[in-house]
This record gives sequence, structure tokens and C-alpha cells, in this order.
Amino acid sequence: MKGVIVDKAGAPPHVVDNLPKPKPASDQILVKSLWTAINPVDAMMASYGSLVVDWPLVLGVDASGVTVEVGETAQSKYNFKVGDYVCGCTRLGSPGHSTIQEYFLMDAAVTIPKPKNLDLVQAATLGVGAQSAALGLFDVLNLELPTSVVSDKDEWVVILGGGGSVGKSAVQLAQAAGYKVIASCSNRSSEVVKSLGASTFDYKKPVDEQVKAVLDATSGKIAGIYDTAASDDPAVAKQLFKHPGYKGEKHFATTNEWSGITDFEGALNAALEKYTPIIVGAVEAGKLKASEYEVVGTGGFQDAIQAYRYQSGARGPKKVVVKIQDE
Repeated sequence: MKGVIVDKAGAPPHVVDNLPKPKPASDQILVKSLWTAINPVDAMMASYGSLVVDWPLVLGVDASGVTVEVGETAQSKYNFKVGDYVCGCTRLGSPGHSTIQEYFLMDAAVTIPKPKNLDLVQAATLGVGAQSAALGLFDVLNLELPTSVVSDKDEWVVILGGGGSVGKSAVQLAQAAGYKVIASCSNRSSEVVKSLGASTFDYKKPVDEQVKAVLDATSGKIAGIYDTAASDDPAVAKQLFKHPGYKGEKHFATTNEWSGITDFEGALNAALEKYTPIIVGAVEAGKLKASEYEVVGTGGFQDAIQAYRYQSGARGPKKVVVKIQDE
């Protein structure tokens, strides 16, 4: 089958037509790739070899598509069937699982059934942002989960990097659980983040000014801090924890520990299985919006290379999406 591969770290991507068609295991489904969102982790894997299980690397970790084969457990336990539209993040760097190829594997436990109110393009933007946000908020920070009847809490969640796809998803999911949110972002992203319901502060300001802005807004009543910007030195979080005005528990999560979702056979797999219905429910209830996106090209594997290069270079704030093939 056709796909886009990188032969070794730092090599240019190119189209091939000799990839083996994957066969799903009992707990997996095989998906025909329709739309793929390009993420920073794609360039990280291709450029440096990070998280790559085996070479050559097929690009793509975040997609939407239609189910064409279903393993026995995927059908009996997870109720997937041929013809189901699905989306989500796949195993990173693992042969058979990458999305910029004609067909790819998904682990049924962490596959998101396409929400009814999203089209396939929107669904392709959902996986990495929403799944990473849920892991950070509910698995690491141990926040209360959203329920059908949400009680507003007198606690705040601080999101560092609120303008990115993980950050915007985290803003919305935290609010769906009843928390107030304040998020760092650029001036360019501030209005978008505010439109999602969060207060904002400028991450380009000196650290002491950022800390003051957070404490002034929250009165120190903070349930946790989630660094979705994957900072090497989360100075704002460190200073907040030391400040005498900080009154909450010192809970901290960061995407710097896992760029996307890597462990599909251990704890993260079990956690994501719990959060999938929460993500779908929040989207269908209008509490979690798909990322704004920009479509590159008209479709096909050459356009996927163009989209990858565009995402890796100078671009706007929207998610980069490419059509892989017709259904």
C-alpha cells in the first residue's frame, strides 16, 4: 500500500507504494485513513528518531477514518464494527500504526468513536489534543471528572500554554468538570482562549508578573498546574508553589514527560479507556470544541508531505490537516 516514509532520522519524507497492509490483532481495528492532522511530534520523530520503534518511519499519529476490519475482542468488548467512523491518536513510531498510509491499526481501547456533531476533518484534529489533555488533568492532576450535573468549584486550574491544541482542550475539559481556568498564552492567542471561557495572562511577561497575575485572579485557590507547553524549566509553576499566597495542593502535570501518547500497553492505555466516553460526551454536549484547522492541498500523499513541511515551518495558530484519500 502507499504511504509517506522517512528512511532514517533527518532524511526527507517520500512516497512509497510497497508498505505491507497491517492485520489487526484481536483487540485492534484496521482503519482506512481519510484525514490526518500533523503534530509537532511528527517532526520530532522524523528529525531526531525520538519514540521511533523501527525504521523506516511512516509519518502521522493523529487521524480520522473508517473501520474496515475488526478484531474479535475489539468487536465483543468494545463494540466496533466495519463501517464505524473513528478518530484519535495512534501508537507513536510503531510499524502499522502510522496514519499517512492507506490503512492503519488502532488499539480499540483507546480509539475514539467519531462524535456525532463532528465531520471527519474536525474529528482528525481531536485525538492528540483531547487525549493528552484528559491524561494530564484527570490522571496526573487527579481532578474530578466531568459529570452530567456539574457543580461549579471554587478552585482554579492553571494551564501553561493555553493557545496550543492540548492547552485549549485542557481549558475546556477542566471547565466541563466545574473548575475555573486561567491560562498563559500569547497576545495573538488571548482572544481565542478567552472565548473558551478562561482568564489569560501573557507568558512573555517576567515570571514574577505572571505569578502575580495568577494569584490576583485565583486568590491562590489552585487545584493544579498543567504545563501543556512542555517547558524544560516551568519557572512559573515553581514560583507559584513557593509563594505564600498559594493555597492549593501542589499538583503538577506536564507534556514534557510524554510528547503525545506513547505507552499503549500499560497505564496510559487503561487511563485513556476511561476518558474516551468523557471526551465524546464533552464534544457532543458542546463543552469541547474541535481545534480550528487549516487544510493543506487537495488530498493525497504528496500533499501530506507538503502539510508536514508546512507544519514544521512558519505557520499560523491553526491545526494543519490533510486529506489522505477518498472513502
